Amino acid sequence: MRVKSGLAEMLKGGVIMDVVNAEQAKIAEDSGAVAVMALERVPADIRRDGGVSRMSDPAMIAEIQEAVTIPVIALILGMVGVPAEGIGLILGVDRFLDMCRTTLNVTGDLAAAVVVSRTERAA
Repeated sequence: MRVKSGLAEMLKGGVIMDVVNAEQAKIAEDSGAVAVMALERVPADIRRDGGVSRMSDPAMIAEIQEAVTIPVIALILGMVGVPAEGIGLILGVDRFLDMCRTTLNVTGDLAAAVVVSRTERAA
């Protein structure tokens, strides 16, 4: 069995940089960022304007994806009022909830296997 550790190694000790164009994304990648967040505008401007941001332009996101080899996170959370700084919290909570769902699914599968096994022995 082989344990996949590529993502964990890639994220170890790294940062996610906010960018608004492909040139900034390339600079972030060259500087050691593990991912870039494609924003419609920089967080300082978003805060100045009351915390409202639009979804990033899909063409701009595609341009950034072509320019770099690191993951690109598109800002769609701003549309529902989640600040860009909250992405780390969301990713951490999502990971925990995913592990809980997986545990529940595996437990359910094991319980079903036991029931099937016992009914096959009884027959």
